[in-house]
Amino acid sequence: MVFSLLSFVYLALALAVSLRIFSRRSSHGTALAWLLLVILLPAIGALAYLLIGERRLGRTWMQRAITLQPQILRWAGNFPVKDVVAPATLSSGAESISRLATGLAGLPLMGGHRLQLLIDSESIMRTLIADIDAARSTVHLEFYIWSAGGFVDDLVTALVNAAGRGVFCRALMDSLGSRSFFRSTAIERLRTAGVEIVEVLPVNPLRVLFVRLDLRDHRKIAVIDRRLAYTGSMNIADPRFFKQSAGVGEWVDAMVRIEGPAAWALEAVSLSLTVLQSGGDFAPPQAPALSLAGNSQVQIFPSGPQASTRHIEALLLTAIYAARREIVLTTPYFVPSEMLLVALRSAAARGVRVILIVPEKVDSWLVRYASDAYNDDLLAVGIIILHFADGLLHTKSMVIDEQVTIFGTVNLDLRSFELNFEISLIAYDQQFSAEVRELQRHYESRSRPLLLEKWRARPHWRRVLENAVQVMSPLL
Repeated sequence: MVFSLLSFVYLALALAVSLRIFSRRSSHGTALAWLLLVILLPAIGALAYLLIGERRLGRTWMQRAITLQPQILRWAGNFPVKDVVAPATLSSGAESISRLATGLAGLPLMGGHRLQLLIDSESIMRTLIADIDAARSTVHLEFYIWSAGGFVDDLVTALVNAAGRGVFCRALMDSLGSRSFFRSTAIERLRTAGVEIVEVLPVNPLRVLFVRLDLRDHRKIAVIDRRLAYTGSMNIADPRFFKQSAGVGEWVDAMVRIEGPAAWALEAVSLSLTVLQSGGDFAPPQAPALSLAGNSQVQIFPSGPQASTRHIEALLLTAIYAARREIVLTTPYFVPSEMLLVALRSAAARGVRVILIVPEKVDSWLVRYASDAYNDDLLAVGIIILHFADGLLHTKSMVIDEQVTIFGTVNLDLRSFELNFEISLIAYDQQFSAEVRELQRHYESRSRPLLLEKWRARPHWRRVLENAVQVMSPLL
C-alpha cells in the first residue's frame, strides 16, 4: 500500500513537472536535462525546477521591462548623427556582425573612439581611480562583484572623495555577487558619503517562489563624466586576496578604457538596469558634446534574461561564421551550446585556425568536467586547446581575423547566454584587435597545449563522469 502510494506520488510529480516543462518553450538540451533530473530524482528535480527551472525575473521586473523596451528603442533611434557610422563602410563580414548587433540590441555603430587595453588588475584599478579623482560631474559604476580589501579600499576612498566635492556617484552591485561587501564597513562609508547604492536583483527567502535567484547582473561597467568608460572582465576585487582559498591562484583579467560616445551609451545601458530595479522612466541625460577622441569604430551590445532569444549567442555565431583565417577565444568557463560547438567545429573544418584558451584550474569542478566533455570533439577537427597555467584566466575575448574583437563580460556558457545581464564591446578596429591578439599570445606563452592522443588515454571513469555532467550542463 505504501509502495503504491509512493509510486502514485512519483508519477504525479513527474507528470506535473513534465507538463510544466512542455508548456514553455526552451532549448532542446535544457528540456531534456530537466526531464532526466525529474525522472531520476523526482522530489529533488521538482524542487530544483521550481527554484531555477524558468527565467522568472518577477512580475514587477517584467512589467517594467515591457514598459522600458520602447523607451530604449526611441532613445537609440535618436543617437547623435555625428556619432553614427554606416555599417556599409565595414568589410562584408564585419558589416554582417554590425547589422545583427543593431537589429538585436538597437544600438548603432559609432565612430570617434580611442581604445586603451589594460592588461593587469593593478594598472586597471589605478587608472580607474585616477579617472575618478579627475571626475567633474558624474561617476557611474556597475559591477557584479564588489569585494572589500586591497586596492578596492582605495577605490572606495576615491568615490567618497568624489562625492565630497559634489560629483554625483552611483554604484550598482549584484546582490549575490557582492553579498560580502554589503556586510562590510566599506558600504557604510559609501552611503554616508552620499554615493547612491543600487542593490541589483536582491536575494532573500521571500522571493524564491516568485523570482529565479540565479539570474544575476554579471556586467562590469564604469563611466566617468559620460565621456570615458571601462568594460571587460574585472570585478571590483583585488586578486591578491579574492577567493584565494579556492586553490586556482589569482584571477587574471583585462579591461578596455574607452573615450568617445560609447561611454554615454554604456551609462545609458546601465541606467536601464537601474530603472528595472528601482522603477521610474528611462531618461538618460543628453549626449555630451565631445571632440573626436580617435578613429576606432565600436558598438555596445547588452544582453540579458529579459530577452526572449539568446541575443549574445546569435552574435557570437555570426562572428564565428564570418571568420576566414583565425578565431582566438579566451574564457574562464567553456560549456557551449550545441550551436556554438557546431560553429567552432565548422570553422575548423573549412580551414580557419581556431584557438581556445581556458584556465587549467577553475573554481567549479562541475564546470571543469562539463567543459572537458567537449575536448575530444574540438581536438578531433584540429581546434587548438590551451590550458592557462598561471592563475584563473578570467578575460573574455574573441578576436576574428585580427579585424574584429568582441570583448566584455560574456563567458562561453549557457549561463551567460540565458541567465545573466551581460555587456560586450564590439570593436571594428585592426589596431585594437592586434593588441588583444598580442595579449592572447601572452596567455598562450603561459599555457600548456592539450594533445588529442594524451587526452584519449584518460581513465574510463573520467570519461563517464564528464559525459554525465555534460548531459546536465544546461542546468549549470
